[in-house]
Amino acid sequence: MSQVLNAVSRKEEGKGASRRLRLEGLVPAVVYGGNKDAVSVTFKSNEVAKATNTSFLTSIVTIAVDGAEEKVIVKALQRHPASGDVMHIDLQRVAEDQKIVTRVPLNFTNASKSEGVKSQGGRLSVEAKLAEVRCLPQNLPASLEVDTIKGQLGDIFHLSDAKLPEGVELVALLKGEDHDQPIARIGKAKR
Repeated sequence: MSQVLNAVSRKEEGKGASRRLRLEGLVPAVVYGGNKDAVSVTFKSNEVAKATNTSFLTSIVTIAVDGAEEKVIVKALQRHPASGDVMHIDLQRVAEDQKIVTRVPLNFTNASKSEGVKSQGGRLSVEAKLAEVRCLPQNLPASLEVDTIKGQLGDIFHLSDAKLPEGVELVALLKGEDHDQPIARIGKAKR
């Protein structure tokens, strides 16, 4: 899903300038990476709020900085601890021919149909909601599917159980098999 957010470059930087921008209904951000210098920008806070309700955090986003479009991914997003409002965004430029490393959601399917849940009285307990992947921008999946249909009571699902689309690698598994961390398990349901 391609999203376009309009940004305006800014000259003022620092804590005081960022505070003034937020009072004006703007979100300060920085765009970096690629073969270009870092650029400080602002977004309208209502547009950012709408975007964060979609796959904004885990997809390629197109931003228009003073009319010039660039493709980016969100590397960091800071929220206000009480209100949850977005306070700052770090965006990394992406190039079509260079692999990116980012996190995507894990989607667990068929838990209610598995024997461990359906007939053995178990319950799927999710231990990881995101997985770090490496791929070209055009191969970035919206999520990774983990099919739990064959799960039995006591079974543990690992990163290697996620179905990987063509051209997508799990960063943890590139480090070796000992990094194949557990992501979910079927355990006894508490009564």
